[in-house]
Parts: sequence; structure tokens; C-alpha cells
Amino acid sequence: MRAAVLFAEKQPLEVVDVELSGPGPGEVRVRLAATGICASDWHTMTGAIPSPTPSVLGHEGAG
Repeated sequence: MRAAVLFAEKQPLEVVDVELSGPGPGEVRVRLAATGICASDWHTMTGAIPSPTPSVLGHEGAG
């Protein structure tokens, strides 16, 4: 799948191909058509919310 990845704070996101493991017990896989970057993601990108990198941002999905 393709994901917007933050490799370092205060740097642009990079859209890259990543591998996703299959769903585990009690989980399902949903095909996302689009996802948004919210204020929490923006604060992570700017360093206002410390977060380990690399990090996949965009948790507001539409599937």
C-alpha cells in the first residue's frame, strides 16, 4: 500500500510504498480511498507533539 510517512519532524511527508501484514484475530482489512491529515498529525509534523519516526500519518480514513 502507499502511505504518507514522516521521516523527521519539520520535513515534508513522503508518499512511499509500505507492506502491511494481514489482519489478526478480531481485525478486518478495509480498502481506503482517501485519508486526511488532521491537527494532531500537523502537530506531530511540526514537532509540537513528540512522536517517534518514521511514522505513518493520516488516520482519518474514508473506505
